[in-house]
Order: sequence, then C-alpha cells, then structure tokens
Amino acid sequence: MSADPGAQAERTRLAWRRTALAATVCALLLARLSATRGLDVAGTVGLSLTALVWLGLLWTAQHRIRAMAVSDPAVVGRTLTAVALSCVGLGLLGVLLILA
Repeated sequence: MSADPGAQAERTRLAWRRTALAATVCALLLARLSATRGLDVAGTVGLSLTALVWLGLLWTAQHRIRAMAVSDPAVVGRTLTAVALSCVGLGLLGVLLILA
C-alpha cells in the first residue's frame, strides 16, 4: 500500500490553515481581553503587538503554502522558526495582558 503523494501536500496545507485559524482565535481572545480591561497604554501596546504577531504568522503560513507548490526547501526552515516565534509571542502577550 503506497501513500498518495498528493494527499501529503493537502494535509500540510490544511495544517497551516489550522495553525492560522488557531492564531486568529488567540489574537481575537487577546483583543477581547484587552478591550474588557480598557485600552490604557499597556492594553494598546499589547493589542498592537498582538496584531503584528498575528499578521506575521498569517503571512508566514501563506508564504509556506505557496512555497510548497514549488518545493523550495530553503523556505521550510525560515517559516518554521517564524511560526514558532509567533506562537511563543502570542503566548507571552497573553500572559502579559493577564498580568497587567
């Protein structure tokens, strides 16, 4: 039984879409938390950083999906690092907003 090579690309593309969706949910929850606490200076900075990290993650996911079509291995390392940093950044921003 051999695996379908076309299915692997589709699963990877769907995984990137799920990652982007999860980041969107996290960004919206952070925005809601910031809005309920009032938009003071810390909330505004946190919300701005959240939006930047979220946009960076979306751009990275889309860039990786497009790179899969041309099989560019150099993109893989850069995008994985960027996504990992974005996820850690969203987590840290969430902790900072909760503690602030």
